[in-house]
Amino acid sequence: MMKKTEVMENEKKVVVTCVDSSGVRDLQRVLIPAPLLLNIGGCPGGHVKLQLTPQTAVICRTAPLVDSCSNYGYQVVACGCVVEGTDALNVHTLTTSDITTLKAVVVTVVKVTVIVKTVKDVLSYRKNKPAFLSSLHSLLALYALTNNSRIYLHNNPLADLLGLTLVEVKACKGVGAGQIGSLRAETKVEVVSMESEDRRRLSVRCKAELGGLDDILGHLRSLVAEPWTRREEFGQLGVIYPSGVLLVGPPGCGKTSLVRQLCAETGACLVATAAAELVSPYEGEAERRFREVVEQAVALSEEGPCVLFIDEIDGLCRARTEEASVSSLRLTSQVLLALDECHGLPNLTLLAATNRPFDLDPAVRRSGRLEIEILLSAPSQTERQSILSVHCKALLPQHCPTPDLPQLASLTPGFVGADLQAVVASAATHLSDCQEAATEKSIAEVFTKAISSITPSLHKTLNFITAKPSSSPAPAGLADTRHLLDNILTQHLEFSWAYDALKLRRPRGVLLYGPRGCGKTRLAASLAASRGCTFITATAAHLLSPYVGESEKRVAALFHAARLAQPTVLFIDEIDGIFGSRESHGSSSVAVSLLNELLQALDGAEVSATSLQGASLLAHTNINTTGTQDGVLVLAATNHPTALDPALLRPGRFDRLVFVPLPDTEARLDILKAKTKGMELEEEEVLQQLAKETEGFTGAELENLVQKALVLALREGGMVKKVADEVVVEAKHLWAARHTLAPSLTSAEMKAYLDFKQAVSGR
Repeated sequence: MMKKTEVMENEKKVVVTCVDSSGVRDLQRVLIPAPLLLNIGGCPGGHVKLQLTPQTAVICRTAPLVDSCSNYGYQVVACGCVVEGTDALNVHTLTTSDITTLKAVVVTVVKVTVIVKTVKDVLSYRKNKPAFLSSLHSLLALYALTNNSRIYLHNNPLADLLGLTLVEVKACKGVGAGQIGSLRAETKVEVVSMESEDRRRLSVRCKAELGGLDDILGHLRSLVAEPWTRREEFGQLGVIYPSGVLLVGPPGCGKTSLVRQLCAETGACLVATAAAELVSPYEGEAERRFREVVEQAVALSEEGPCVLFIDEIDGLCRARTEEASVSSLRLTSQVLLALDECHGLPNLTLLAATNRPFDLDPAVRRSGRLEIEILLSAPSQTERQSILSVHCKALLPQHCPTPDLPQLASLTPGFVGADLQAVVASAATHLSDCQEAATEKSIAEVFTKAISSITPSLHKTLNFITAKPSSSPAPAGLADTRHLLDNILTQHLEFSWAYDALKLRRPRGVLLYGPRGCGKTRLAASLAASRGCTFITATAAHLLSPYVGESEKRVAALFHAARLAQPTVLFIDEIDGIFGSRESHGSSSVAVSLLNELLQALDGAEVSATSLQGASLLAHTNINTTGTQDGVLVLAATNHPTALDPALLRPGRFDRLVFVPLPDTEARLDILKAKTKGMELEEEEVLQQLAKETEGFTGAELENLVQKALVLALREGGMVKKVADEVVVEAKHLWAARHTLAPSLTSAEMKAYLDFKQAVSGR
């Protein structure tokens, strides 16, 4: 009968409820039924370890009860002030094997990390270290310690007097498995580190992979971390390290992620704010909020390295102009004052980020404030491949094979990190919903569809940049012109080292001139797509603004966006519509000012800043083999080349003039074949005869001819039918459409083009 009872007692469950201590008497105590205590071989006042989960346990001193047992099992109440592990403490169901007794031994040395309430407590410890260690010794003597345990001190009066909230026990010398340590007078307490709760809360613990930003992260680490680690050496040498760094780049390029990764690697706490968090409708409220953030960063810098990060600083510190409001002026002045006060603090580094550097007040970027600028351009093809690799590893289902990353990187010119993440997320969603097994071909189709559905952030940044152009093939019938432009782009990108070695200028601008409708715009788009370049286009009409000075800003921002996404083909269509000649009688002061802005942008496209203190540091990434030069090729198209200002056509600006002629007979035949590719013609000789009789027709007019033939076939009814995905159109419809159309280009216009070509021959 006794054996049966013992078996029943052993099979009972143990329900453990973890509670916080309510006072000194409840520290590290566990109320445990006496039968259970006898069952595990413990004794009153001894220590036990309750393994709540595989990762978490509590260490307690036993206080037996007469009995506490129900149908659910033994009822145990444990104080959770000494914990091993990180899981949450609540109600747990255990077995008797999860409760083990511990043997007490004397600790010779204990190493701890101390968490205090405020920065003032940290500074107080540094000033009175011997007295603090003595009080900490008396505090730890109240507890039984184990290796890698945590002691919560919220309800301890002595801990409250010292400002302590948590003690992490890193090591107890002399304590082994199945043992707990108790402190004696001879025990030595070593404080490994001490930090405040604010610093612990603002510290970035999680590190992440940043594809394509390793070089910039290393440079930023040398700017920010070296002043902390080599302060004495810098002081002896008289080196003055920069007071602030401004990160400039398009939205989604990784500015905020870069700062968080920097803090995670260097151990600095991050005090971050943004314009959206500070804006308030009440007068003076935004300034007060910003001041509180700065004061918090200054206080934390007294404890250790701290980074004050101001995101979207262009919203806080706008240029002080006559149109600026009083509140905007006050906020700008407050930011400038805070930057001056933070200058010279040894443990405080200022970092700011913006994607609109032209809206910033110039005083922010002077020496002594945000004097170092790091330009985060759009990632190159190699960097895009690295970013895609990181996101594919994190987002794609495990059963999916890895896509062709080099091919995907070549299809995403101008995409930033956020755009590439959106591409992978969209593809992952489709692949997870698809029931069929994913193959390499299907994955490639899914990613191609996802890429085509996403517009790069760079095209959304400026409203006057046209949408991302669709990938269209090169126009037919312009083989010689395409070959000439391809050679120019090859010289511009792949052989820049030769120009740099000889200290010569590379081809900077190309002017496409010729009759309307000959495919100049499509020619530029296909050129960019064939070489994997970002294609940014803006018409002259889009650059115009009714506000004074706004058009000039748009031109400067257009070239700035092109530099961020290099290698870039920047295309300005209808350039004669806004950048005309200054010698014409109808030229206004606005047109002259706008033309001067374009001339300066063309000249400044090759200027790169140095890394000297007080100057901008354009730390963009390497672009294929272009070195440190800009990878921007400016293309422009016009139907009236004689209306352009001569200053635009001088060498160094649009120094390559490419004539896009009317298609000849062979070119017209190629165009007709391309436009009737989906038609089932009865006689192929029709196109050859039609090409001979359409002399003077442009490519657009030939396309219009095919459209007219299709309309005529539709009018007759039943003449158009689908056969093997081809539209059947009879030859008579092409002939009928031909007799209704005539070339629109006059002989006088053609003579003007030829005369201009002869005048600029050799260019």
